[in-house]
Amino acid sequence: MADQGVLSGLILKGTRIEGKLFFDDKMRIDGEFTGEITSKNQLIIGKTAKVNADIKVGELIVMGELRGKVSSCDSLQIQEGGRIIADVRVKKLDIRPGAIFDGKCAMIDESQPTKNINQTGQNK
Repeated sequence: MADQGVLSGLILKGTRIEGKLFFDDKMRIDGEFTGEITSKNQLIIGKTAKVNADIKVGELIVMGELRGKVSSCDSLQIQEGGRIIADVRVKKLDIRPGAIFDGKCAMIDESQPTKNINQTGQNK
């Protein structure tokens, strides 16, 4: 998966955040996050991360643990050691050897445009 720009933010290991997260460019989580995450760009869930969230992003790379729901995602990659316990709705799904996916997957028809999400998380 291609690098999609400058890192907008980083939640470090040992940091715990609850709430709504909106970002441009790309974001990496290595700590804990609970809530909602919205962006049209890339979210990386690092090896030490524990995320419990409703996620709507352009691209999602999971190396740590994700619980909750992936409501909308163009591309989801679960890397070796990554664990998703969630239902997902994606255009592309890549599960690497050694990854765990426990949930339901609904594939989005690639001929249908992804809903445009603004900074408040609302559909345009």
